[in-house]
Amino acid sequence: METYLSDVAKAVNMDIDEVRSILIEKPGVHHSKEVLDKVFQAARKMQYDFKKLKLGKRMDRRKEVITDLLNHIESNADWDRKKIIDYMKSSCDMVERVHKRTFNQEFTK
Repeated sequence: METYLSDVAKAVNMDIDEVRSILIEKPGVHHSKEVLDKVFQAARKMQYDFKKLKLGKRMDRRKEVITDLLNHIESNADWDRKKIIDYMKSSCDMVERVHKRTFNQEFTK
């Protein structure tokens, strides 16, 4: 039997949109550790297919970003803490510029 997001929401007695935002780790959504654990535990117990939320793909992308950052830091052994932070900030700024150009409608609401 396939488990749907609505099934998980019913199991934890929460709104489906709230459960979705927790499972996709939507930025700006904050819940207690207990609530997060309850939602993820229920989803796992019910064998929810996390691929529906592209969670696995997002985690792979995060790993790629962290690996790239580590490679840059390792290849620049002379970098101090400030240079590392500056590199991270400039990388974030670049991503934001690309997002604003590519997803203009989402950023101009």
